[in-house]
Amino acid sequence: MKRSLVLSLAFLALPLFADEVPTIAPADIEAVAARIVEGEGQIAPAETGSEERPAAPTIGELSGRIDSISEALAEAQKALAHLNRLRFSGYIQPQYQHDERSVNELTGTATTRNLDQFSVRRARVKITYRIRPTSRFVFQPDITTSGAVLKDGYVEYTEPWTQWKHTVTAGQFNWPFGFEIMYSSSSREMPERTRMYRTLFPGERDRGVMLSGLGFGDHINYRIAVVNGTGTTQSFDFNKRKDIVGRLGGSFGPVDGGVSIYRGSDLVPLDGASAGREFDKERQGFDFQYVTPVPGLAIRGEYLTGRQAPAANAPEATARSSDVAGWNVYVIQNVGVRHQFVLRADQYDPDTDAADSPASWYTRTIGGAYIFHWDANSKVMLAYEKPVRERQDIDDDAVTVRYQYSF
Repeated sequence: MKRSLVLSLAFLALPLFADEVPTIAPADIEAVAARIVEGEGQIAPAETGSEERPAAPTIGELSGRIDSISEALAEAQKALAHLNRLRFSGYIQPQYQHDERSVNELTGTATTRNLDQFSVRRARVKITYRIRPTSRFVFQPDITTSGAVLKDGYVEYTEPWTQWKHTVTAGQFNWPFGFEIMYSSSSREMPERTRMYRTLFPGERDRGVMLSGLGFGDHINYRIAVVNGTGTTQSFDFNKRKDIVGRLGGSFGPVDGGVSIYRGSDLVPLDGASAGREFDKERQGFDFQYVTPVPGLAIRGEYLTGRQAPAANAPEATARSSDVAGWNVYVIQNVGVRHQFVLRADQYDPDTDAADSPASWYTRTIGGAYIFHWDANSKVMLAYEKPVRERQDIDDDAVTVRYQYSF
């Protein structure tokens, strides 16, 4: 009945549009009419041979598919959010060093006095995970040719209520003293830190808890920590007393600076007192960093004094803390974005009150470096250092060629 009606209407309408519509054969009209879906008023898909087309998905099926896609998208967004909170950074420092003290000699199955070596001085990957702006987790191992050690491992909690953003840090972190200790090894312009810091703060890190903050328009900053006092050379503290170390710094235009203080003690085993005796350990110093009006020229320096406990197993009757002092000065000239020239002078005196003992003679080191920044991630350093002792100087000049890649 419907097919007859469609045919009749089609033949009646053709003369009305004879001038505008091309002639359509009756057979074609019959084919179109046959595709009318009964009761739906829709045109059915054209048949192609004897094959049957798959049925169109129902509304329920489409809804199920959309729900599945939405769940997968939600999981992907959740995983992406976790990845956005995770940050990786790090660097590697392969190098060759020539030292005049080198001797072809075996001192054991795994030791030698030969210091002329290719090595991987540092290889570090720093992992930072921040769930919220008020908390952070940091983990940084160091893997070298000498083995693997933990450099940084701490958590941070930052209060959001004041402009200072006071932060509590707990774990293993840099001693907050001076400038050079907290200055990253990937940014430093000479191969190693100066002798006074390598002696008085070995490893540059300790374990404890620290409070820090930045305020007054980011012009004033402070860090104060309670630590074991043993550094990272051992995993425990001999004495119950904990050490206090801190720095108060300021930034005023081209000049930055700070004052630092350290108060603690060492429990030292002595010849005649194997259970040990406590000796005061003190440090105080100041540092400055100055960006001069000369394009690319910067100067920075540090000075410290203090008291250092005697060496282990010293005679009990004569054992005493020694007065120590040290300083360093850097002159850094950047030429363009690729070239950097550095001069450094430093001195460390392990006992300013005793001049006759070889163990008390100061060592002054003069050195310099040229750094070529290959690109934004890599640089090559050529450095030379000449240590000079107060008396009976020895040949111990050192040349270092180092490549660094950071990300």
